[in-house]
Amino acid sequence: MSDDTAAIAGYWDAAALTFDDEPDHGLRAERTRAAWARSLHTWMPPGAVDVLDVGCGTGSLSLLLAQAGHRVTGVDLAPGMVSQARAKLAAARPAVPVPRG
Repeated sequence: MSDDTAAIAGYWDAAALTFDDEPDHGLRAERTRAAWARSLHTWMPPGAVDVLDVGCGTGSLSLLLAQAGHRVTGVDLAPGMVSQARAKLAAARPAVPVPRG
């Protein structure tokens, strides 16, 4: 890992625990979550598809895509973000696959 890559990963690792506290990040507000779900629906092809969520962060969009029936693989450079995404997706009902680091 280069120094720049390590610095970037470190920055996002440090932000991972509180990242979802921002209104648009955790998609905790029903109105915000619904707006993202509608947007994703218009951007995705019909039917279930394989999706690679590069820079998945805490998995908010990965979760919405999985809940819409898509097969999502989330990846992120920051292990802290992946850890948060795994916890979020593991807690989801129905359960969805978790991102990789």
